[in-house]
Amino acid sequence: MIYLSLIIVLILVVAVVLRLNRHGLLPHATNDILAPQPLETLFEKIDTTPDSPIGFGYKMSWLAIKSTNANAVLEAIDIENLQPANWETGNVAAYHGHAFVSPPVNGWVLVASNHLPGLGSETEPDHLTQLLSSLSLKFGEVQYFSTHRVVGYHAWGRFANGTETRAFAYLGERGEILADRGESDSEAELGYKYFDPDSPDADSDSYWEREDLCYPDEEHVMEVAGQWSVNPTTLEDLDLPPSVGWIGNLVDKSDEMTSLKTVS
Repeated sequence: MIYLSLIIVLILVVAVVLRLNRHGLLPHATNDILAPQPLETLFEKIDTTPDSPIGFGYKMSWLAIKSTNANAVLEAIDIENLQPANWETGNVAAYHGHAFVSPPVNGWVLVASNHLPGLGSETEPDHLTQLLSSLSLKFGEVQYFSTHRVVGYHAWGRFANGTETRAFAYLGERGEILADRGESDSEAELGYKYFDPDSPDADSDSYWEREDLCYPDEEHVMEVAGQWSVNPTTLEDLDLPPSVGWIGNLVDKSDEMTSLKTVS
């Protein structure tokens, strides 16, 4: 009985931590159990040798910031422990909770980290939307993409001049559309129509058998990214010279950011 009680308490603690983690801008403090693995444990030496772009995207979150000035982006996002790193090193760091800021790619600077938070609903605001709003005021346009196949989380968002113009997020683990705000012509061109648990027809078994509807998946995220800016899975196909980006830890300054403006 005691062991069962301990297990229940542990499950509750983990659930609370994960919920807090979802809405906070990571990385966490170094003593946090969810903190990124220290860089010195990932690399013997940070490699700054210029190399060709390396693709990423699956099980990853990233921002696409409309700019050809990576230094301006570095100043705007507020990043600690900043140091130069090539694409290969940056890719590894991003998949271990740190952030990789790319050199400009076809007019966009990419900020990748698997510890970026998710998009929230209108009733559950998050730190991410405040960050996107603030950055888009400075750079004109900022986009967010995320996919995590384990829980089936797939999301994309777009901000222009401080205003949210599109936000979509789906959590397959719960079969729930977390956000679906605004419209995008490029998404319409892709032709995807998704099952909606809140649809008036959702109570009918025949609704879930429709062949004209589908569930969002990670490939959809990449396709939307390609329509809007850069599909990161195709970076290696681009004719770009060897280059160097930066790695570091993002800092949460959400309280100082502008409030979110959403589409009506």
